[in-house]
Order: sequence, then structure tokens, then C-alpha cells
Amino acid sequence: MIIPRPAKAALLLVLLTLAACTAMPSFLQIGIGGQNNTDSDMPAFENRLETDHFVLNWTSRSRHVKDNIADPAIIEETSRYLEIAWNRYADMFGRNPYTPPGKDKVEVVFRDIDCYGVADPPEGPIQFNAAAWVKNPGIRQPTSAHELFHKVQYAYGYKTQWRPKKPYMWFTEGTAAWSEVFVWGRVSRTCKVDTIFRNTKLDLYEADDMAMPFWIYFVGGNGEKPNNGLMVKLLERCEALKDEKKALLEVIQETHGSADQFFAGFAKERKNGFWSEECSVPYRCILGPDGNDMVDKVRSIQKNAKSG
Repeated sequence: MIIPRPAKAALLLVLLTLAACTAMPSFLQIGIGGQNNTDSDMPAFENRLETDHFVLNWTSRSRHVKDNIADPAIIEETSRYLEIAWNRYADMFGRNPYTPPGKDKVEVVFRDIDCYGVADPPEGPIQFNAAAWVKNPGIRQPTSAHELFHKVQYAYGYKTQWRPKKPYMWFTEGTAAWSEVFVWGRVSRTCKVDTIFRNTKLDLYEADDMAMPFWIYFVGGNGEKPNNGLMVKLLERCEALKDEKKALLEVIQETHGSADQFFAGFAKERKNGFWSEECSVPYRCILGPDGNDMVDKVRSIQKNAKSG
């Protein structure tokens, strides 16, 4: 569906070249969780941990050293993060993340891949970058929530019953990035929070996972009383319409009355001030992988932009 012209004027601005994302280890390419393909061979996994909803597989014996995780406590910690995210999603959405036909648990593997995590295709395992998992503990919570949220998307028919038209990662990756904040109040990469404020001309539909602040705005997380139920309503509408843009417009119109004003309001707040002091947890404070508060950083960006 085509966005109305006034909404385009307010939001679909000229795409500028993006600054490089921060907090990404030098040995990794910048990858988008849930969308990357991996080329390396799957190692043999001699270790296995089974929980209520997951089966986690890892190795410490691969000849390819970046596949290896020697400390089983890292796996146990990750299993707890995944179970917490599962329960948060099941409670809010009223349905479980997608598991392939004939299976009742999600398989998880740790190996050398070219991004922090991937959960594509729907019937495949969640894959985590073993070397990054060992080196950067700050990515474990948000990446676990992010990749599992792709399984929630699949439960609503994305890639299992319907496929969006390009560009679509502002929706698939943007909402998965939102889930990092919803579950943990933390993101795996700082650019998911600050890029859309640094570059206020960035087209929402080209922002990929950096569209995350839009989804916080969508559920009212930058105000006093977030309405996370709107995300449930959105995915239900996506399932019914098989069109994420049309679903978003309908939910906005039913909730706010005017999509044009909603998009214009977001465009204005990107420039002038997004988070209020009264904002509720978990959106009030968003930590980067290094533990620093990204909300304060965004406020500084906006303050400097006004003074400049």
C-alpha cells in the first residue's frame, strides 16, 4: 500500500549515507539478525542443553576455533535469557514463538557466523556467533530476545504464510530490535538507538533495525504509559492482511485517527526531543552493549542539534 503524500513529506525523507555502527567487534561484519545467510559448515556439536522450550548445541572441539565455547556457564546463562524472552512473548502475544511442524522446542546452535545472530529460515535453528558470545557478554541478552522475536513473527505467518515487499527490514528487523528493549531494556548495537536521531533525514523504510525508535514511538514508550498491546494488534493485522504497511496504517488510524499526524509527530520528535522524564521502564533507560545509557546519549544529540 502507498503511504499518503503528506505522510511521505513528513517522514520518508532523503536517505543519506549512514555513519558506521558502533559497538561491533572488528572481526565481524555488520549483520542483521534473522536475515543473513551463513556460508561456513556446521560443526559437530558434542554438547547439548535442553530446557523447557529450547535445545542448545555447542562445541569446544572444532578445528575452526571460532566455533568453540569452552565454558558451559555461557550456554546456561543464554538458556535463561531465552526462557525469559519466551515467557514475555507468550504472555503478551498469547501464542508461542514458531516451532517447525512436529517439534515443540526451538533448536539453538553456537558457531562462527558473520553476524551476532540469525533465525532464518523459519524451520531452521537460531544461530549465535560463538566468538562474539564469548568476547562480548553485553550482546547476549538483547540478541537472544531479538532472534527469538523472529520466531514470534513466523508464528504470525511472516515467511510461513506471507512475505512482505521490499523494503521490509524496517518492519522485520525494526520490531525485532524493539523486542530487545521490551525484554531487556538493552540493545546489541548502539546504532539501533542513536542513528535515527543523528541522521534525521534517514528514510524510515531504509533504516532496517535502526528504525527501532519508531516502534518505541508506536507503542508510546517515549511517554508515560506505553501500550505494548499495539504490537500484538499490529502482528494480528499483518497476519490477516498479509501486508505490513497496510496493517501499520490501519492500526495507527484506529488508535490515533490520523496517520499523517502520527508520522509528522515522529519526524518532529526525532529532531526536537523524544524521551520524557516520566517515561516508564523499560523504555526510560536503554543500555548499549557496553552498559552505557543510550537515552542520555540521544538527549545530548538533540540538545547539541538545537544549540547548533
